[in-house]
Amino acid sequence: MLRLTASNRWHLAKQYAKICPTNRSFRYLSNIPAQAPVAAAQASNADLKHTDEHLRMLFDNSNVWNQERKGSSSNGLFGKLKKSGTTPASVGLFNNPNFATAAGFEQAASDTIERAQLIVERIWRAPENGENEMRKVVKNLDRLSDTLCCVIDMAEFIRNAHPDPTILDAANNAYSTLCSYMNTLNTDTRLHKVLSMVMRDQNIVSQFTPDEIMTAKVFLRDFEKSGIHLPNEQRSQFVGLCDEIIQLGRSFVQNNPRSIRQIKVEPSRLNGLSSSTIKSLTHSDGNAYIGTDYTESHAILKYAKDEDVRREMYRGMNSATDESVMILEALMRRRGELGELVGKESYGHLQLQDKMAKTPENVDAFLNTLVKHQQPAVDADVQLLKAAKAKIIGSKEPVEIMAWDRDYYMNILSASYQAVHPSLPISPYFSVGSVMQGLSRLFKNMYGIHFEPDSINPGETWHSQVRKLKVVCENEGTIGTMYCDLFARNGKGTNAAHYTVRTSRRVDDDDAINDLAYADPSQRERIHATLDTSNGAQIRGRQGLYQLPVIVLTCDFPTPRSNSMPTLLSFYEVETLFHEMGHAMHSMLGRTDFHNVAGTRCATDFVELPSILMEHFVSDPQVLSLFASDYRTREPLPFELVKTYLDHRKRFSGIDTNYQIVMAQLDQRYHSPIAVQKEFSAAKVWHQLQNENGAFRGGENSMWPTQFTHLFGYGSGYYSYLFDRTLARRVWQSCFEKNPLDRENGMRFREQVLRWGGARDPWECVASVLDERDAATIVNGDQAAMRQVGDWGIDV
Repeated sequence: MLRLTASNRWHLAKQYAKICPTNRSFRYLSNIPAQAPVAAAQASNADLKHTDEHLRMLFDNSNVWNQERKGSSSNGLFGKLKKSGTTPASVGLFNNPNFATAAGFEQAASDTIERAQLIVERIWRAPENGENEMRKVVKNLDRLSDTLCCVIDMAEFIRNAHPDPTILDAANNAYSTLCSYMNTLNTDTRLHKVLSMVMRDQNIVSQFTPDEIMTAKVFLRDFEKSGIHLPNEQRSQFVGLCDEIIQLGRSFVQNNPRSIRQIKVEPSRLNGLSSSTIKSLTHSDGNAYIGTDYTESHAILKYAKDEDVRREMYRGMNSATDESVMILEALMRRRGELGELVGKESYGHLQLQDKMAKTPENVDAFLNTLVKHQQPAVDADVQLLKAAKAKIIGSKEPVEIMAWDRDYYMNILSASYQAVHPSLPISPYFSVGSVMQGLSRLFKNMYGIHFEPDSINPGETWHSQVRKLKVVCENEGTIGTMYCDLFARNGKGTNAAHYTVRTSRRVDDDDAINDLAYADPSQRERIHATLDTSNGAQIRGRQGLYQLPVIVLTCDFPTPRSNSMPTLLSFYEVETLFHEMGHAMHSMLGRTDFHNVAGTRCATDFVELPSILMEHFVSDPQVLSLFASDYRTREPLPFELVKTYLDHRKRFSGIDTNYQIVMAQLDQRYHSPIAVQKEFSAAKVWHQLQNENGAFRGGENSMWPTQFTHLFGYGSGYYSYLFDRTLARRVWQSCFEKNPLDRENGMRFREQVLRWGGARDPWECVASVLDERDAATIVNGDQAAMRQVGDWGIDV
């Protein structure tokens, strides 16, 4: 019901911050006489240019950053206190005084539960308090969710990013406490009953806005996915199954599944590996012992010339213990039983009912069509490998590429290609600062928004390397805040991620003061003092007051070594930053009146569309011209370097896509009705699928699925990334391929897709930015639409 889903890879993040909307350029313009419009425009452009260059230097030049961080500027509380000689006190993480110390987290959790319980009591008693209170039930449920998530999401991020173990532990405890409380609300029958009464009252529903109706439906659906509508005995059974699934899932993820941990090989058979590598693998008995873990095993598959050695390693690295197979099958079986318990045909039917796909049958239609569309590319890639193998082994007869041949011959062909098509280094053209500058310029063209460096108060961030940016719209003023934690450090995670600390929602109609009626009279004054009375921010051109989103981007780029040597990014790292910024813009621009459908709080097979779309912009010459320049000379990037890189990367992408499709199909089959059949065999399903759609033979004895840990985290949803890749490609072709800097199409995507968050049918969002023919074929979101998306294919 309250959708606690902050910490998965789809980045289904949540909240927002109450920050006054200030705009440096607009404040400057306000002092210019009205009779001098030309001078005003020139001043505005000059100010923006200064901000634009300062943005780059903020990330690339340590001196500039240190001056900003130490408050040498007069802007901000930090600078004012520094100049007065006063030692600045911590304002708390994200400017929240509750998070200035470790003890504050525990108090914040306690206060939050106290506040939340008042809202719960108010909703429980709404039916006895008349239609006006019933009319506010959806709003109050949304406030309840936001009240909890404001602390949960912040704690979730802090426990993954803060370097201080004391703060980390405090955040962990607060997170656990509030999640436990939230879980009780997710199965609260009284909350569900009141919401159901509201949705049955057409007099009330007829007064709802479209955002409100969608929010209510999401709450109701999430309640029912928690089994709340079941009779008591079945509900207890539901809870028991959920607990068992969690335990099995943990075992599945943490288990070491391989039955063969290493292989023994004579060193003379390791021809193709470097002499130093062979020496390091050779033991005192004269044999080489090679582990079947990822690093060593893939070195064998990639470089060992002896096919028998590669075959033995392939089988070892894809082996499985009986225990790991039993855990996998039990996990699938229990999930199937859970689906049946709530009246669904399978776990897949339960999970997909609120997604774009809607049903497993529709996912199958998409994947089967996609397989056919991509088959020519797969066949072409395999033919290249066959030709290479035949030439190397001297065979005049047709050869077969086995599963253990793939990496070896791909590596040989890639090396040959690079020798014929040498390329100069590309990273000198991509400093972190220039990429951030380019993103700001791109969004200025597309959406009329840009980034401005913002001052940081003492204790506001969790590390001295964190930069803070305002996101400013030329029409609306400041629309949000973005913290950029882009550089590596000890103890920090290595994955790039986007966290939404707070989402946007309308707050001037909260009516929080009336929650106090449900408090102990002796405590009302104390609780009243803790109420947030900042009332949100006014957004120009919009009615009401809003909380503005606060998001964090984290990456693992090397720290700049000196002022003259900024951090330089590979093309892949640039794509990663663009991808995460796609999520960030969804959070910033996905502003609805309700927290529960704002920003990236939308269907998991829709949420990756904006981020994958951003990856297309990276390889466009017009976009690259905005920022890609040599960090030493500022000479622009020759596009031929990019083209050579992309041409090389596309080699064998047909095979890679095929592998992803087969994994998505396996996910669907494991979560289909067959999982509860007595004769269900995970190995049999995998081998059958390999024979049907796999690109290579040889996997008949493998049990790789015991290593497919995404089956637990994204059960029935692994297709989503492929699905959004096809959608993103079509949107790119329809809107941006000819002119990626076009404001009209940029605003169209902003208004028709991003701004809705999860408050509109995503099929309608996508259809509204495609041409009429495409829109007509997909707008219904049925099986025909899924099949059409599959037929659009993935650019390889």
